[in-house]
Amino acid sequence: MSARQTVLDQLFFGRDPLKDFPAGKFATDLQGWHSQHPYLTRAIEEARPKIVVEVGVWKGASVVTMAKAIRERNLDAVVIAIDTWLGSSEHYLWEKFIPDLDFEFGYPRLYHKFAANICNEGLREQVVPLPLDSINGFQLLKAKTIRPDVLHIDAGHDYLSVMADLKAWWPQLKDGGILIGDDYFKKPLIGQGKWPEVRQAFDEFFAATPHTKFESGDGKCYVGKP
Repeated sequence: MSARQTVLDQLFFGRDPLKDFPAGKFATDLQGWHSQHPYLTRAIEEARPKIVVEVGVWKGASVVTMAKAIRERNLDAVVIAIDTWLGSSEHYLWEKFIPDLDFEFGYPRLYHKFAANICNEGLREQVVPLPLDSINGFQLLKAKTIRPDVLHIDAGHDYLSVMADLKAWWPQLKDGGILIGDDYFKKPLIGQGKWPEVRQAFDEFFAATPHTKFESGDGKCYVGKP
């Protein structure tokens, strides 16, 4: 049984949420940030994973990058894409994001863009979407004993939510696994640095948590678990 089918059995009682999705009704829209970062493909190459988890998905551009790396290496692996697809606070603060959320009667349809991207890129067999928030997604995977080999955290941008994600998900990551954190910039924690609370949370968490390596560059960090 494939890794994807095993995950479908565990999370959806065998049902495939992407089956029969009408991808042809939607154009591909892979807009995102740092979505082709070399850390993403490097993690797939180094870990040779069975399970990849991305927390915070948006339109799925980084999921596509990792899923393509899985397909190109002919790995029996799956990316579990966890998001509410409702956006986060900053998407409601800035009007420029309203078209991306694609509201219908006041409710975002962002999931349709994500699903269309996965299907239009021919990656149905490498991806399972899980429409939950980060902590509920963690609780479900923990209950089902699903532990990722590679974990990409790209959800909230405030200190409390990033720290909560690290505290929940780091223990769930397999020993020897790789965590990639998004929006980790080298700018000072004060001043005009991008997303300073993201870096603060990562720095504080890993100052107190054993790890094998910690690298950063171009807006992401790359952390090894002992």
